[in-house]
Amino acid sequence: MIYPISAFSLYWPKIIEEMSAENKIVQKDSDVESQLLDIRAFPPESFDRIVLDPPCSALGLRPKLQMFRPSSKPALRALVKYSEYQKRLIDAAVQLLKPDGTLTYSTCTISSMENEEMVKYMIDNFSSVLELQPINLKLGSAGLAVGPWNADSSVSTPPILTDFERSCVRRFDPSDRHADTMGFFLAKFRKKPQ
Repeated sequence: MIYPISAFSLYWPKIIEEMSAENKIVQKDSDVESQLLDIRAFPPESFDRIVLDPPCSALGLRPKLQMFRPSSKPALRALVKYSEYQKRLIDAAVQLLKPDGTLTYSTCTISSMENEEMVKYMIDNFSSVLELQPINLKLGSAGLAVGPWNADSSVSTPPILTDFERSCVRRFDPSDRHADTMGFFLAKFRKKPQ
């Protein structure tokens, strides 16, 4: 059976600005052209599976790694803006996911603020309805063991995720010569049955 695919995947900032994307999703069906649909048109718990690939800093793309300096104030503001937007999309995705449904979160960035911290956000805010699921891939590595970047290197920050939580997510690093991949991140959640 062929299912129409609906996913949050609005990558281009210009589209986001022009289409007021915080209330939109893209629907792709083989018989119809892609179209932007209003999220509010769907009742809660409408989808069995959601792939949430939110707009991100794209720091996993090799050319971007050279152009982006995380210590600069504009770059840090951009990361914060992306993470705030990602949280809004996560909130909407959790509402739209059916019980026993799967939410896959992915980005093309190596930023822990947009990866491990978003997983932590889901765990902290939706633990009553979401369960982090292991991703059984031998590719990539576990999530980062260190906490967020801190300007004062004498202050140690705690890890963002527990060892178990880190083992459930997959992180792909562009500096890994054996993998030869761009940087990206995957996490998978299951919505608990009611």
